[in-house]
Parts: sequence; structure tokens; C-alpha cells
Amino acid sequence: MPTYDSSAGQQDPTLAALFERFSQADACWFGSTRPDGRPHLAPIWHVVHAGRIFVVTQRKSVRSANVRTNPAVSLSLADTSNALIVEGTAQPAPERRAELQPLFQAKYNWDIATDPDYDDVLEVTPRKVIAWGSHGEGRWLLEAP
Repeated sequence: MPTYDSSAGQQDPTLAALFERFSQADACWFGSTRPDGRPHLAPIWHVVHAGRIFVVTQRKSVRSANVRTNPAVSLSLADTSNALIVEGTAQPAPERRAELQPLFQAKYNWDIATDPDYDDVLEVTPRKVIAWGSHGEGRWLLEAP
């Protein structure tokens, strides 16, 4: 299975195209696990920046509570015939809000800096990418930073 070390700038061209496809998608499905072990899956807007996937959610959301208990997450695009799945770990990243504001503004015309209801930034560090169909075929393990 190919690996990707973002610090060395070495990336399989298929993997680079997959992250670009993920970046361009309107939304993704975000899967997390409740403290009692039940899964939680819901769509959400996202941006890809500096090798990470970011979402902005409500601090009181199920998703937010779940990642604080169990940081393991899965994200995927909706097309089941052309799968693109990212597994990784999520963590709160409130310090990235100002840096991400122009990205969410450009992609969604949404100013996360002035939206008081969406008060939680989550940063997902990808650890594994799985794809098949028109996006390419493969599994990639990503090096921890």
C-alpha cells in the first residue's frame, strides 16, 4: 500500500487527484462514534487545507461531542459507484478559525467568523484513503506528521 509523507512533498499522483476531488465536493458524509458505541453519520460542508480536512459545526452537536470522546472518524463522498473514503482522527482546532474563514467564504459564501451558532472547528488528519471507480483504485496509508 503506498504511503504519503506530506512533510517530504512526495505524493502519488492518484492520491493528489483524490484529495483535489474531495476538496471540490459540495459536502461529505462525516462518521463518528457516540460514547456508547453507536455510530453517527451526517453530511457537512468541508474544506481541505494544508493536508487536513476541516469542518465547522455547532459545539453542542453530536459530531462535536463524539470526537472529544473518540477522535476516530470516517468521511466520504456520496457517490457509491465511485467511492472516496478518508479515515482519520479529528480534534478541535479553534485556533484555525481565522485562517479557514476565507476558504469557507470562497467555497460556500459563508462567513464562519460571524456565525455565532457554528462555533466549533474540527480538524481531521487523514490516516487512510480508499477509492474505487472513476476516482481511481487503491488504498493509501498516510504517514503521521
